[in-house]
Amino acid sequence: MKLKQLLENLDYSEVIGTIDITISNIQFDSRKIEDGDVFVAVRGTESDGHEFIESAVSFGAKVVVCEESPKIHYDNVTLIIVDKARKALARISANYYGNPSSELRIVGVTGTNGKTTVTFLISELLRKLGHKTAIIGTTGIYIGEEKLDATHTTPDPISMNKVLREVVEKGIGYVVMEVSSHALEQNRADYIDFDLAIFTNITHDHLDYHRTFEAYSEAKKLLFDNLKSTAFAIVNVDDAGYKIMISDTVAIVSKVGWDTDADYQIMDEEFDHTGSRFTIEEGEVKHKIHSPLVAQFNIVNLSLSLVAVSKLCNVELSSLINDLSYISSAPGRMERIPLSNGAIAIIDYAHTPDALEKAGKACKELIVDDARLITVFGCGGDRDKTKRPLMAAAAEKHADRIIVTDDNPRTEARDKIFADIEKGLTKPGSYLIIRDREEAIKEAVRISNSGDIILIAGKGHEDYQIIGTQKVHFNDKEVVLSVRL
Repeated sequence: MKLKQLLENLDYSEVIGTIDITISNIQFDSRKIEDGDVFVAVRGTESDGHEFIESAVSFGAKVVVCEESPKIHYDNVTLIIVDKARKALARISANYYGNPSSELRIVGVTGTNGKTTVTFLISELLRKLGHKTAIIGTTGIYIGEEKLDATHTTPDPISMNKVLREVVEKGIGYVVMEVSSHALEQNRADYIDFDLAIFTNITHDHLDYHRTFEAYSEAKKLLFDNLKSTAFAIVNVDDAGYKIMISDTVAIVSKVGWDTDADYQIMDEEFDHTGSRFTIEEGEVKHKIHSPLVAQFNIVNLSLSLVAVSKLCNVELSSLINDLSYISSAPGRMERIPLSNGAIAIIDYAHTPDALEKAGKACKELIVDDARLITVFGCGGDRDKTKRPLMAAAAEKHADRIIVTDDNPRTEARDKIFADIEKGLTKPGSYLIIRDREEAIKEAVRISNSGDIILIAGKGHEDYQIIGTQKVHFNDKEVVLSVRL
């Protein structure tokens, strides 16, 4: 590709050198540079790409995109000076892969909780209508039936556009992706042509990165700020944060939820261990819905998904709800495992106070007679410490027995993590601390009786633990299934 083509619609302040050259590839990691590549010097949270320009040039970079000109002069290297390298990376990545998002129908889902479930539900609904779909999110990248591992909820711009181009070439028309606050703040989703965006909710999370809840909200809001006027914004009206999300959008807004201000109002909900039944009122029309999904929060997740597909595909809501028996939640989201002793283990990704409280409430509502809710959870190391006592309080609100254990301790001392969690526990004797997560899960299963529910929270679909700097294989579901009763 000619460098001139790569720079189309890119805002830059200065070019030093020629743009009449052919480039091979684009990279923001200097270690991946090969002869003829473009190196984008991105300032990160832990390192600054400007410090690796010399290394990139030594590996063969012919073009460097940077925010300030390097002190050293490099012969036969073109410098492109920009105001923000991250934003420039998003633009040139889209250009390099031929702006694939413009050839697709793309749904972006943001919010603290529910993103993964909503992306999977929308994909299933679209497939039921005969459409081919791809999913990008926390559990991985799914291109049709193929699954690729993902290191981030929302990939970097190069990886993102590469995947989107592959999706186009495979004849897939719809992409449903999770859009994280980090990605929005870091311009990873810039120049993605979203046709519809969904807001699920916003609660306490990622304050170790964003510092304040206001900054966290503003990052989420960017998804809606950047929507085109023909796009749709579907929001959860029961979360007060929706007003911030849509305050500056030009998209067509639809509000979903129990609140009377909803355009699609949820009412008459009932649920048990077999699923849920509820009504969505759309104007004068009432749609009665039967779903195999458990928990009140999955009623709103499904409602958001149904309205989204109705808008995106221009089909009546009634045509989507005739038979929803085929739908299922995402891996590791309220995933039920019946045990031979009559108890039920539920694996869930809940790793925020709000998500854990809602998961606990959902489980408690399924319990009958004198059965118990046993909750197993932990908190990640080297992450937001302020939410640890809040997680404990959320668990204690509904659990009859709590086992505190490891999540991903990383390099932080486990005893410090447990001490922070204990600050939020107010009922001595109602909880145990078992450091090893495998032993904690096995103990929860061993002490369970018929009718009990064991909520194993925090890791969901994940098949690893991060202990120190090592990532080791670990899966909650595998541990549950290994216990002999």
